[in-house]
Amino acid sequence: MMDRRRTNAEIRQWYLEQVSSIPELNRQWLGAGLSARERAEKAWSFRHTARLEARAMMADPTDVELLRARDMAVYGNPDGPTFEFLVEQGCRAGLEDPAIYEAIIEGAYRTDVGTDRRFGL
Repeated sequence: MMDRRRTNAEIRQWYLEQVSSIPELNRQWLGAGLSARERAEKAWSFRHTARLEARAMMADPTDVELLRARDMAVYGNPDGPTFEFLVEQGCRAGLEDPAIYEAIIEGAYRTDVGTDRRFGL
Protein backbone atom coordinates (compact mmCIF):
# COMPACT_ATOMS: atom_id res chain seq x y z
CA MET A 1 0.00 0.00 0.00
CA MET A 2 1.35 3.40 -0.98
CA ASP A 3 1.54 6.26 1.54
CA ARG A 4 -0.32 9.36 0.52
CA ARG A 5 1.71 12.50 -0.08
CA ARG A 6 1.92 14.90 2.80
CA THR A 7 0.45 18.34 2.45
CA ASN A 8 2.66 21.37 2.88
CA ALA A 9 0.93 22.04 6.20
CA GLU A 10 1.81 18.51 7.38
CA ILE A 11 5.40 18.96 6.24
CA ARG A 12 5.62 22.31 7.99
CA GLN A 13 4.22 20.73 11.16
CA TRP A 14 6.88 18.01 10.92
CA TYR A 15 9.54 20.70 10.52
CA LEU A 16 8.23 22.62 13.54
CA GLU A 17 8.31 19.43 15.61
CA GLN A 18 11.92 18.82 14.58
CA VAL A 19 12.97 22.36 15.44
CA SER A 20 11.10 22.30 18.75
CA SER A 21 13.37 19.47 19.94
CA ILE A 22 16.45 21.72 19.87
CA PRO A 23 16.10 23.03 23.45
CA GLU A 24 16.11 19.47 24.82
CA LEU A 25 19.02 18.54 22.59
CA ASN A 26 20.87 21.61 23.86
CA ARG A 27 20.30 20.48 27.46
CA GLN A 28 21.79 17.11 26.53
CA TRP A 29 24.76 18.77 24.83
CA LEU A 30 25.30 20.95 27.91
CA GLY A 31 25.27 17.84 30.07
CA ALA A 32 27.86 16.27 27.79
CA GLY A 33 30.12 19.28 28.33
CA LEU A 34 29.99 20.76 24.83
CA SER A 35 31.12 24.36 24.45
CA ALA A 36 28.73 27.10 23.38
CA ARG A 37 30.23 27.06 19.88
CA GLU A 38 29.90 23.28 19.58
CA ARG A 39 26.28 23.42 20.73
CA ALA A 40 25.55 26.28 18.32
CA GLU A 41 27.06 24.36 15.42
CA LYS A 42 24.98 21.30 16.32
CA ALA A 43 21.78 23.35 16.68
CA TRP A 44 22.40 25.12 13.37
CA SER A 45 23.18 21.83 11.61
CA PHE A 46 20.09 20.12 13.04
CA ARG A 47 17.81 22.90 11.83
CA HIS A 48 19.54 23.22 8.48
CA THR A 49 19.12 19.49 7.85
CA ALA A 50 15.45 19.64 8.86
CA ARG A 51 14.94 22.60 6.48
CA LEU A 52 16.42 20.69 3.55
CA GLU A 53 14.54 17.47 4.41
CA ALA A 54 11.24 19.35 4.63
CA ARG A 55 11.82 20.91 1.23
CA ALA A 56 12.66 17.52 -0.25
CA MET A 57 9.28 16.22 0.97
CA MET A 58 7.33 19.00 -0.74
CA ALA A 59 5.50 17.87 -3.88
CA ASP A 60 5.31 21.22 -5.67
CA PRO A 61 8.68 22.55 -6.83
CA THR A 62 7.16 26.04 -7.09
CA ASP A 63 6.56 26.08 -3.34
CA VAL A 64 10.17 25.02 -2.74
CA GLU A 65 11.44 27.76 -5.03
CA LEU A 66 9.37 30.36 -3.15
CA LEU A 67 11.05 29.28 0.10
CA ARG A 68 14.47 29.31 -1.55
CA ALA A 69 13.80 32.81 -2.93
CA ARG A 70 12.77 34.01 0.53
CA ASP A 71 15.97 32.59 2.04
CA MET A 72 18.06 34.14 -0.73
CA ALA A 73 16.48 37.55 -0.06
CA VAL A 74 16.87 37.30 3.73
CA TYR A 75 20.15 35.39 4.09
CA GLY A 76 21.87 35.61 0.71
CA ASN A 77 21.68 31.80 0.46
CA PRO A 78 18.78 29.79 -1.02
CA ASP A 79 19.18 27.11 1.64
CA GLY A 80 18.94 29.43 4.63
CA PRO A 81 21.60 31.10 6.73
CA THR A 82 25.05 29.60 6.94
CA PHE A 83 26.63 29.21 10.35
CA GLU A 84 29.14 31.90 9.39
CA PHE A 85 26.30 34.27 8.43
CA LEU A 86 24.77 33.85 11.88
CA VAL A 87 28.11 34.45 13.62
CA GLU A 88 28.62 37.63 11.57
CA GLN A 89 25.07 38.73 12.36
CA GLY A 90 25.78 38.29 16.08
CA CYS A 91 29.00 40.29 15.79
CA ARG A 92 27.17 43.11 13.97
CA ALA A 93 24.61 43.11 16.81
CA GLY A 94 27.45 43.71 19.27
CA LEU A 95 27.51 40.25 20.79
CA GLU A 96 30.70 38.54 21.84
CA ASP A 97 31.66 34.91 22.40
CA PRO A 98 29.83 32.98 23.99
CA ALA A 99 26.74 35.19 23.63
CA ILE A 100 26.94 34.90 19.83
CA TYR A 101 26.68 31.13 20.07
CA GLU A 102 23.89 31.19 22.65
CA ALA A 103 21.93 33.50 20.31
CA ILE A 104 22.42 31.02 17.45
CA ILE A 105 21.10 28.21 19.64
CA GLU A 106 18.05 30.24 20.66
CA GLY A 107 17.41 31.26 17.06
CA ALA A 108 17.62 27.66 15.89
CA TYR A 109 14.29 26.81 17.49
CA ARG A 110 12.39 29.96 16.48
CA THR A 111 10.61 29.85 13.15
CA ASP A 112 9.20 32.46 10.80
CA VAL A 113 5.58 33.15 11.76
CA GLY A 114 4.76 34.35 8.24
CA THR A 115 5.93 31.07 6.74
CA ASP A 116 4.00 29.14 9.39
CA ARG A 117 0.84 31.05 8.43
CA ARG A 118 1.49 30.59 4.72
CA PHE A 119 1.40 26.83 5.27
CA GLY A 120 -1.75 26.94 7.36
CA LEU A 121 -0.28 26.88 10.87
